[in-house]
Amino acid sequence: MDPETPKNDGAFRPLTVIARPGTVVWANPPAPVTLCTNHCAQEIMEAVIKALSRACPRRAMAGWGRRFRIAISGQDPRTGRPFIWHMFQARPGGGASSAGDGWPTVGEWQAAGGIKFGSLEVTEVRFPLFFLRHEFRPGSGGDGQYRGGPGASMELRVEIARPARANTAGDGVRHGACGLFGGADGLPHRYILRSKGRQDRVLRTKEVGIVIHPGDVIHVESAGGGG
Repeated sequence: MDPETPKNDGAFRPLTVIARPGTVVWANPPAPVTLCTNHCAQEIMEAVIKALSRACPRRAMAGWGRRFRIAISGQDPRTGRPFIWHMFQARPGGGASSAGDGWPTVGEWQAAGGIKFGSLEVTEVRFPLFFLRHEFRPGSGGDGQYRGGPGASMELRVEIARPARANTAGDGVRHGACGLFGGADGLPHRYILRSKGRQDRVLRTKEVGIVIHPGDVIHVESAGGGG
């Protein structure tokens, strides 16, 4: 929609959505719909934009990196109290447009995209975590006349005294954000759990009960946007 158009019932009334019951866009009970606005929504939006790109090429935008978050829960050894932390750092990059390069580490475009992530220093004060590094991921944005925005590279040490648990939720480790009109796709996510004396473990996008040992390091390479 034109950004000057008010987003209200009158603006959407001329639009008709044709969908088939029982599909991902019209789920029937007892189909699960958890995180539907965070994950399925991005694939749907990307498909719509690609379909409309031929009609409105200058207004279309290449794909953005998808959401892939980690949550860690355990006991803070400094206080003895339980904690739970959701990762909002190391956001993926945004897609390029006809006007310029994609935004760096802006986040996904359908939910929570563009929000500021919390201060690293404040996170370290509130949680038993230490950021070893947090920087742009070179070369992660797709090439093109205008490049996709870069994702981030981050290393996070979990400073606990007893094992904690983690889970993941997201998409975007097999396929990167799509490029448009000959632009290249962005690089996909790659998250690795590194434990001393253990083999590195590549994290999948939908895992529960991941054991985090004291001193483990989570290495994050977040996705770049399409070019």
